[in-house]
Amino acid sequence: MGDFFGIIIVRPMGLILMAIWSLVQNYGLALILFTLIVKVILLPFMYKQKKGMKKMNLVQAESAAIQKRYAKNREKMNEEINKLYEREGVNPMGSCLLSFITLPIMMALYYAVQQPMKYMMGLSNDTISKIAEAIGTTYDSSSASVRTAQIELAKLVHENWDKVSSFASDGLVNIDFNFLGIDLSAIPHFTQLNILWLIPILSGGTALLSSLIMRKMQNLTNPNAQANSSAQMNSTMNTVLIVMPLMSIWIAFSLPASMGVYWTVNNIFTCVQEVVLTWYILKFDKAEDDEKTKERKRREAAHRMRLEEQAEAMESGIEVEYRGANAANVSKKKLKAREAEQKRIKDKETAARAAQIKAEKEAARRAGRQVDDE
Repeated sequence: MGDFFGIIIVRPMGLILMAIWSLVQNYGLALILFTLIVKVILLPFMYKQKKGMKKMNLVQAESAAIQKRYAKNREKMNEEINKLYEREGVNPMGSCLLSFITLPIMMALYYAVQQPMKYMMGLSNDTISKIAEAIGTTYDSSSASVRTAQIELAKLVHENWDKVSSFASDGLVNIDFNFLGIDLSAIPHFTQLNILWLIPILSGGTALLSSLIMRKMQNLTNPNAQANSSAQMNSTMNTVLIVMPLMSIWIAFSLPASMGVYWTVNNIFTCVQEVVLTWYILKFDKAEDDEKTKERKRREAAHRMRLEEQAEAMESGIEVEYRGANAANVSKKKLKAREAEQKRIKDKETAARAAQIKAEKEAARRAGRQVDDE
């Protein structure tokens, strides 16, 4: 991990976790409160993301119609879709931008929990190595196992505090990793059936529950989302529904139990977050969304009329230009062409009228009636 990321993002997260532990003096409880605080911080971003997804689903049908209409003209298709997004206030990159915000924070949480001596206590690699020597073990900061070695070393510090208490002036803290009878510094193993197995089971179960609730809440806020989804998209969602719990179980069996607890608590808070945000959107945003939906449908109808008008004009060899705000964009050449076409039609109508009058006069003469020639 780069020093910049560690100092700017991970270290502040470690300080928050350390401050919470200092207040409650319980590592497991501090981990739960830490996860809750971060969820609350990210809540506005999650709300904005859900609103953005709802808007995207509302314009999905019109976007599909544009893609079908201009399937052979990709440039025109992209132009019309961009106009649609601008008109509806939709940002297709919004969810990606939010991911750029939330992903580094989630990674920072991961490292802060995984390497407590570096990011919680703020100890340097040299100091950590000296602490390991005082206990009678080794610590290699360049080793591939450094991520699990730190939390294991922190446990040894608790068990041998009398040997390393002098390092307290450097920031070393005596943390007890036992929580509800579970050693949060230990790594669960497939071959050893014990209480640690509870962590991967809870991690996988809550991951599955989280995925199911997220899908349910999405269907409530976007009733047409499932109907508009393609078979390939539904297949992908079903795959994710299976893969995510399996990944959670694998992660919980690969890392110290503290990471499994963090993952489990995060999944539980995600379930609560989805229910609360969906309730808020359906209850308090309903009137606003209804009015916006009506306005959007009016714009869609007007836009479809313009597209149909344009298509009919192209078939007859005449290009019909947009009126109103778009009139300023009509070129002089097109204006002259339109005026010439209007003059041609008017002249044709005048000639037809003159021919009709002449025919009526001729018919009157043949009938022997007096006709006043004009």
